[in-house]
Amino acid sequence: MKNAHRKLGIELSLFDMSPHAAGMVAWYPKGYYIFNRIEDYIRQQQQAFGYQEIKSPVVGKAELWQLSGHFDKYREEMFFLGNDAEAMALKPMNCPFHISVFEQLCPSYKSLPLRLSEFGMCHRNEPSGALNGLLRLRQFHQDDGHIFCREDQIQQELSDFVEMLYRVYQKFGFAASDIRVDISLRGKNRAGSDEIWDRAERILQEGLAMLDIPFDLLPGEAAFYGPKVEFALRDAPGREWQCGTFQLDFVLAERLDVGFINEQGEREHPVILHRAVLGSLERFIAILLEHYQGKLPVWCNPDAISIIPVSSQHEKRANEVAEALSALSLAVSVDTSENSMSYRVRHHFKRKGNLAIIIGDKECESGLLSVRDKKSQRQVSLADLLGELE
Repeated sequence: MKNAHRKLGIELSLFDMSPHAAGMVAWYPKGYYIFNRIEDYIRQQQQAFGYQEIKSPVVGKAELWQLSGHFDKYREEMFFLGNDAEAMALKPMNCPFHISVFEQLCPSYKSLPLRLSEFGMCHRNEPSGALNGLLRLRQFHQDDGHIFCREDQIQQELSDFVEMLYRVYQKFGFAASDIRVDISLRGKNRAGSDEIWDRAERILQEGLAMLDIPFDLLPGEAAFYGPKVEFALRDAPGREWQCGTFQLDFVLAERLDVGFINEQGEREHPVILHRAVLGSLERFIAILLEHYQGKLPVWCNPDAISIIPVSSQHEKRANEVAEALSALSLAVSVDTSENSMSYRVRHHFKRKGNLAIIIGDKECESGLLSVRDKKSQRQVSLADLLGELE
């Protein structure tokens, strides 16, 4: 593809694949700006929906992964450390650690639902031939989350998650019509009884139906401990990328023997809802880069706005405008190079910038700004421009 994300990563000085660690990313300043802007936005949304952010270890004893069942499922994809007596493994996912946090924080039904989130660093030993830029890595970060609740709370948690997911996707420029929804159903390699799977699959199907969300069923595609709602995004070239997930798990809490005290004073296992909006942050950035051909939305573009004073006598006004726009947490630069104005404008758009603002005698006298995107030019006041970009 002409604008593949790896090519854009080099051209725009965003990232490269580390030559010293196959399947791992070397982020450059502008690329890490994108990463942090996205992470900060997701953090803001999760806080608004009642999540508490945590940070869990990157390494765990092999026996932890054996107990959770991940060892049997992912053993070939895990990195192991140490000797056989004290074997350790880099975590391929965050679930067991989040369950441990639940056990410490949630002694009673009164604390439910408990929503935990983490931008967890995970490692999976992917074959070298399967590695593909940011799309397939050995080290990546998930916008991971786990909701611990009771069965009668599942529907509300699904509804809230879907609301957050659609809000986030809209922020990135994807409409509801760009989202396809599936439910993956049980496969041969699964934990738990048929009765449990019947109940879990029914709850997810009824839940989406109540939300009036069309979906397809994918027999045999579920992970081993529960059925999963999968949200796939359609990008500009028409490809679909499975990103968001919401998995209903009646199994893992019992398997790891964690619980809370219910109204009768008895110990009860929680339902665990495994969820992610973006999935891998690195992979989502690759999707965005290819969807927008490198010209990211203004709020997360590291080259969003360039202010171009015609001459040195216009630099004071240019800096005032830059300060006002920077207060919106946008990436703003003032190009005072000696290149011609037309060259500076072209250079900005070549870097996939969103807006170029020209400031000369006319703009200083009128108080208006000459704002250009790649296709048009208009005159607008600073106040109106700030209102548009908020």
